[in-house]
Amino acid sequence: MFMFRRRRTALAKRLWKARVRRDNEARCAEKTSSASAAAAQPPVAAAATSPPSAHPSPPVESDERQFRNALFKRLDDRQLETLLRAVDTGGVDAAECVAVRPFLFADPAVICCRLWRWPDLRTVEQLKSTPSCQTAKQPDMLCCNPYHWSRRCEIERPPPPYSRFVKEKLKPEDRAPSECSWDSNDDELRGSFSTDGDEKQNEQEWCKVAYWELSQRVGRLFPVETKSVNVFWNVPLGTGLSLAALTQHHFSPGQGPPESVLRNRTKIGQGLALSREEDGVWAYNLSDWPMFVNSPTLDDPDSKSYLVFRVPSGHCLNIFTGNPHGDRIRYSNGVRVGPVDPNAVRISFAKGWGPKYSRQEITSCPTWIEVLLDPCR
Repeated sequence: MFMFRRRRTALAKRLWKARVRRDNEARCAEKTSSASAAAAQPPVAAAATSPPSAHPSPPVESDERQFRNALFKRLDDRQLETLLRAVDTGGVDAAECVAVRPFLFADPAVICCRLWRWPDLRTVEQLKSTPSCQTAKQPDMLCCNPYHWSRRCEIERPPPPYSRFVKEKLKPEDRAPSECSWDSNDDELRGSFSTDGDEKQNEQEWCKVAYWELSQRVGRLFPVETKSVNVFWNVPLGTGLSLAALTQHHFSPGQGPPESVLRNRTKIGQGLALSREEDGVWAYNLSDWPMFVNSPTLDDPDSKSYLVFRVPSGHCLNIFTGNPHGDRIRYSNGVRVGPVDPNAVRISFAKGWGPKYSRQEITSCPTWIEVLLDPCR
């Protein structure tokens, strides 16, 4: 009995040390970001926070200890081990749920996410369970695995133009896959380059994913039939689309990728999860780096530019609501320019593009994917 008690105490201490280590890393990151901000101010990203006055402030240290102790008492040894593995590996080994019943005085999911991921988290409304969490299907239980939760990126109004595609600088063959240009007298609409002109589609498929490195597509289209799919580089025991596997079937094997592509491949990591849900298609950023999203349903219909949204690590965003703002056709030097496929979403790993960057177009991003949603054209 004493041996088991010592084991539980050791697990609890390791979890608490992980929380202290997280705080130290957060302070270092804050200092680094402050120094960077002094040198150059980056564009404002889509926010994922609530107004300070809307919710009470996070608890002080004594309350946090009280919540932690109450949580640990409710977890058995196996759950403590599962939680510790998830925290120690930063979510790499976080497949299992840690299910508990709700507390009367606090939300256990908020406690865990505040302890090991987001100290400034205020309410459970700021969280959304990831597709891998099975506890979400049980209404009387909550998951305490902090890596089974993602923080919402809420878009309440159109942000500043984070990106503008400079199409007049693009040659037709270098344009983004869901874009094209044509003469004003030509009313024929061409589909996404990623479909290779094939309009046949399995009725069970709700999207197809194409992987791109710069302006070159890598591998074949990946059809998605399940409700959610993980897109990652090369995660051990990972299920979904492995981008590393696609590079083994590169259509230009004699030509090695540029150094920028090789560097950015290492930043994909666990990548992202795409999930078809009742209110649209959600993208969950599972990597350690931000991802950048352009979607026709997130564009401002009154804007003359395409908007690109920054989704930080651990955050999620509703990238497609099924109600795009039409075929966003624009004119450049008398030539109509715009995406033909209103159901295509583009996501870049770690690198943004637009006037604030040396990368003006999506085809200048080292690694990115195109999500062709039903109906794929």
